[in-house]
Amino acid sequence: MSSEARRFLTLDATRGIAAICVMLYHFTASGLASTALFPNAVVAVDYFFCLSGFILSFTYEQRLRDGMTTGTFMTRRLVRLYPMYLLGLLLGLGAELAAPSLPTEWSRLVMATGMALLFLPAFAPFAVRTGTLTIDDFMFPLNPPAWSLFYELVVNWIYGIARPSTLAILIVMAVSFACYAQSVHFHTVPPGFSIGSFGGGLARALFFFLGGVLVFRIWQRVPPRLPAFWPIVACVILVAICALPYGKFTYLASALLIPVLVWSSTVEPVTGLEQRTYAWLGEISYPVYALHAPLVIFLQPATMSPGTPAFSLPFVLLAAACVVVAAFVLSRAWDIPVRRALARPAERLRAMLAGVAAKP
Repeated sequence: MSSEARRFLTLDATRGIAAICVMLYHFTASGLASTALFPNAVVAVDYFFCLSGFILSFTYEQRLRDGMTTGTFMTRRLVRLYPMYLLGLLLGLGAELAAPSLPTEWSRLVMATGMALLFLPAFAPFAVRTGTLTIDDFMFPLNPPAWSLFYELVVNWIYGIARPSTLAILIVMAVSFACYAQSVHFHTVPPGFSIGSFGGGLARALFFFLGGVLVFRIWQRVPPRLPAFWPIVACVILVAICALPYGKFTYLASALLIPVLVWSSTVEPVTGLEQRTYAWLGEISYPVYALHAPLVIFLQPATMSPGTPAFSLPFVLLAAACVVVAAFVLSRAWDIPVRRALARPAERLRAMLAGVAAKP
């Protein structure tokens, strides 16, 4: 089956479940509710990187070998990510303007907005309250989870340029894991979201993305042969991993299971109901991830002190359900139409710029 037609529905489902776990973690760990859900959901970001390495290898590896340029590859990646990323950025800016954390830092707010429009980190960030926490070194303060999208583009670019051999992948994974594990050891939480852990975040993204590329190459030779109920088991395993109590060893140990879970999740669901449900989870996954954090910023004035939850857990779960519904609506009304509209103009612009750069 061609890469255009093949859908990995179980991977779609696990991606959607991972995004929902991240959202519930951010909603509850920020102090909006008294009970913190999915405390190990930070591992879901590593799952996204690994899954991306697998899917992009499946879709583009042969095309890159056949002559697709890095510019074309990266143009397609930007068109895929930017529309929903931009909407999340605008929502975050609106949330910050509605309840500004530190009104004295307007110049930094303007600078961070300008950098974010270019999909670049705010290297002069400002303090942002998320629930009871105030963090002053978010790479993307207007929409904190966007840090992983930035690293996604960076490792995509590296992959598109280097087109690495399996041996090169193994070497880079060994080096990047050493750097990433060291960063985990020296930081309270896994690296990446903050300016202070920039290097560790890059190593983290490289390790798991290239791990996904490696899983794809293994899958080509050794596809999993698992029972028909495995897609449901894979979803349950991912939820269980995200629900583990967070600790550095627990996190690293569970993160190292991710490549195996991605490999095994290429087994497809059998029933029509499963297939439709999994496809729906895949569709809402990126919108949920890109759009949920501004709601935490918007609700932060209600959380005044640690130990005093602003809302009941049922209210927070209802808010999360509303985000899921909004994600589905915006996927159909914004993300898909805008990506379709941008595809050809973006490719023409890339070709024009490449032609200008090639002139002596």
